[in-house]
Order: sequence, then C-alpha cells, then structure tokens
Amino acid sequence: MTNIFKLLTWIIGSVFSAELLGYGLHRLLHSGIIPALSQNHMKHHLVLYGPLQEQRSATYHDATEGESIALGNIGVEWLGPAALLIVVAIAIFWLFHVRWFYQLIYFATTLGWSFLMFSWLHDVMHVEGFWLERNAISKRWFNSARRRHDIHHYVLNNEGLMDKNFGIGLFLFDRLFGTLAAVEGPFNQQAYETARTRFRITELVRKEVERKR
Repeated sequence: MTNIFKLLTWIIGSVFSAELLGYGLHRLLHSGIIPALSQNHMKHHLVLYGPLQEQRSATYHDATEGESIALGNIGVEWLGPAALLIVVAIAIFWLFHVRWFYQLIYFATTLGWSFLMFSWLHDVMHVEGFWLERNAISKRWFNSARRRHDIHHYVLNNEGLMDKNFGIGLFLFDRLFGTLAAVEGPFNQQAYETARTRFRITELVRKEVERKR
C-alpha cells in the first residue's frame, strides 16, 4: 500500500510539475526576454492564428513547417528550454540520490503530459469540428478551455504582449499567478501594431509567403 501511494504521489507530482513548467515556459515565450524564441512562437500567434484571423481551420497550420530544427510540430523555442530543464532535473535527482525507477516515472509522466496538453491538445483546439467539442463527456470542458485559449490569442497589453491564459487544458497556474481571463474585452489595435513591430511580423509573413511558393 505504501509503494502504491508513493507511486501515485510521484505521478501526481509529475503532472503538477509538467503544468507548472509548461505554464512558465509558455509565459517566457510571450515575454520577449529571449527575442529569438519569442519571435518563433509569435509566428503561430500573429501570422497563422492572429487575433484578427479565424482561430479554427480544417487542419492545423503548423508553425514549424519548413523549419530545420523541430520535433514533429514542436519548435526550437520549446525544445531548447525543455532540454535545459531536463538537464537541471537530472542534476537535482543525482544530488538527492533519487532512485532510477522514480526518475523514469517523473520523466515519462512529465514529458507525456506536456506533449498531451501543450502540443496535441493545443493543436486540436485550432481544428474545426474536432470530436472533443461534440463528445458528451468532453465537450463542456473542451469548449470552455478553447474559449480561454482564444482569449489568449486575442488579448494584448500595451507593450504588445499576449499575457493571459497560458494554460491549455488546465488553468491552475493562471489562477495562482493572476493571468486568468474569462472575457476578451475590447480589441487593442495599438497594442496589435506594437506587437507586429516588436516581433518583426512583416519579416515572418514574407518568409511564410516564400515558403508556400
């Protein structure tokens, strides 16, 4: 019984860790602190699914298409920081002599949950007519989460940053850190222009047009 409880604790803790790290990394990508990483992410937000564009398409528009460094549809802006966090986690486990079995549980759960929420679930939120929006069990949660994700794509502060709803399926840390928004509010056109300048969107659009030729 003790071993089962310990295993469940590690799994739940790993899910909690994945949500926290995903929230933190997503917030970092919107902060502009590391310009190159933020610009990569803003291709998704201001070129493919911008606040003045439709948020749903027949198939997902992949921002990593044509990029040399990507894992499926996960771009370098996610892979680089994630790799660093993995190294840090390994160092911490080594320092505290954590058994290999629990390290395996942690990494399998954290990486699996991160992919499920911040890659797969995120992408299908932009797919029109996806089955989760119609299923009797999932539709209430999915449609609510997707509305909050739409707000994430729409709301801009005066610095041209999208600073609300960094969670995907769960918004625990948005609640804890004050970044949760339930309504859109009026569109900030000036902030939109600021964002386009800040993240050199004209250059990204040009590259996207050239890629499609």
